[in-house]
Amino acid sequence: MSLGTELDKFGYKFSTSSLQVLYKFRVEGGGDDETTKMMTDDFPVRPRVDGFTILSFGILAYALSLIWPPLLLVVSCALAMIVPYSFRENDDAESRRRMWTEFMKNRRDDDGLLLPDGLLGRDDHDYDDADDGIDVTEGYWTNRRGMALMTSIMAPRRRRRRNGDDDGDADARDVDDVGDDVRAVVCLCHGYMDNVSFLKRIQFRRFVREGIAVVAIEYEGHGRSDGPNALVPKWEDLVTDAHEYFVHATTTRFPNVSRRFLMGESMGGAVAYDIINDHPDTYDGVIFAAPMVKILVTPPSWVVDVFERVVGRPGTINVLSRMPWAPSPGDVPHLSFKDKDKMRLALSVPTRYGRKPRLATARELLNATRRISSTISRFDAPFIVLHGLEDRITDPKMSEMLYNESPSIDKEIRLYRGMYHNLTTGETDENIDVSRPSGGTRPEVASTAVLRT
Repeated sequence: MSLGTELDKFGYKFSTSSLQVLYKFRVEGGGDDETTKMMTDDFPVRPRVDGFTILSFGILAYALSLIWPPLLLVVSCALAMIVPYSFRENDDAESRRRMWTEFMKNRRDDDGLLLPDGLLGRDDHDYDDADDGIDVTEGYWTNRRGMALMTSIMAPRRRRRRNGDDDGDADARDVDDVGDDVRAVVCLCHGYMDNVSFLKRIQFRRFVREGIAVVAIEYEGHGRSDGPNALVPKWEDLVTDAHEYFVHATTTRFPNVSRRFLMGESMGGAVAYDIINDHPDTYDGVIFAAPMVKILVTPPSWVVDVFERVVGRPGTINVLSRMPWAPSPGDVPHLSFKDKDKMRLALSVPTRYGRKPRLATARELLNATRRISSTISRFDAPFIVLHGLEDRITDPKMSEMLYNESPSIDKEIRLYRGMYHNLTTGETDENIDVSRPSGGTRPEVASTAVLRT
């Protein structure tokens, strides 16, 4: 049975609960001076800017004033433009979490737009009061590197039964039923600069109504997860984090569910590609939505070598590699969202990055895409690839090449006329809600909300 047929059983149709996680840090006092000294030596609190850096800038400014005094004004003007662009309030995870909490309290964006009702919820492992019977939980999962990554699970609301007699027994109480009404699990790999706590939860509710649980994680440097905003220091770590959390979540929350799929959007398509390539026996197939899995023109090797000499080798980070100066269009929401109201909502979140890619991130994405491009001819996992023909961010021709070059015997491609890059949350309601393609693999208006053979 094909992957498309399997998913047809469950349906693929795509409104959410955002649970505000409250941190309670308790600092235990006590300890002698020796212990205190050991602790401060082992875990120093380093300043954001050290004295040497400040002194270096002072010397440079003095030298410029000696060479030509107006040059100091020129440099100051340049820094006045570069520094505010390169360093922003939401660059660190703590600030993003604080800003997110305030954002959800107010429930309005900067223009006064009221946020959707579905974004309110309860604490981790509690029950959602929404009428649609969907249980949404979120929390933080710690990866191997000790980083706290935001996670989200949406599933049909867990049934409750009475523990005790039904005839007024005082000891009778509500307890969880032994199983959730889940027929399959989709592990979602989101795209670059995206999150899984906002519009994704609204649209992917349609999955849950069909009995499909949605498990998702915000990568390092994305959403409310630890790490500088939109910084991907090492591609392999990002892939490993996603896979290890998916295994943890599916085995602990859904131990009796045998069907497990990956879904990757844009950059998440590359993440899903690597995950299923490395762990083919763990997942039953993958859904690619406008995936970043191939590039038309590969830069010459000498260009890549020069770039890595400046930015650092793959997996490394230096001061320059953190800068958002990559020669790329950067944040282009008007090319991603066809529905401008959805675009306004997406742009309202305080975790939004909104700049050119950081140099290290550009390096990692380039290397990942080059490697994936060279292995597509050996990619034999079951997959469906979805792509809008009006996509100007990832070329639909690359999805066609993925489909044509892959030796997989269980594969399908859906190309949609008039659709943009963000198929699951950026299209009009009419496009998302269409339940059946209107003709072949290139329908005038088809929906990514239904997968069928």
